[in-house]
Amino acid sequence: MYRVIDKELLNELVLKAQESPRKRSHLSIHSDFTDPVQRMLIGLASGTYVRPHMHPQPNKWEMLVGVRGKSLLLIFDQDGVIKERIILSEKDFSFGAEMKPKTWHMVLPLDENSVILEIKPGPYNPSDVVEFAQWAPEENDKGIVNFIKWAEVAQVNDKYN
Repeated sequence: MYRVIDKELLNELVLKAQESPRKRSHLSIHSDFTDPVQRMLIGLASGTYVRPHMHPQPNKWEMLVGVRGKSLLLIFDQDGVIKERIILSEKDFSFGAEMKPKTWHMVLPLDENSVILEIKPGPYNPSDVVEFAQWAPEENDKGIVNFIKWAEVAQVNDKYN
């Protein structure tokens, strides 16, 4: 069995993201949660908020690849200071980035029709801990809009106030 990743599939992901309350959509490419490598296409619409987080398990690296549009990957230190600002795009800048375990990060779209590919080790275990940054708003917080606006333009060594 195989799966073709084409414009039609990406268009569908983007449309679902735009219609979703969380402004993102996911399509698992792996067969099931027990696969040793988890692969997922993620459509990101403007306004989505992926709270800065990290995976504390020693084997939980993560790779993000820009498939369509432009997305911004921010890497933070434990205090919320931006250490790297990486544009993920299929056309220019950087195509992708691999993060080591315990790397604080977030991703957000810079255009309306962004799609990224996320690759990480499996198997997926829903009880695996994901640590969310205490220095960033929670997912339903009213401060999300301001945080997103800040993140879109923030530079290396900036910290959200």
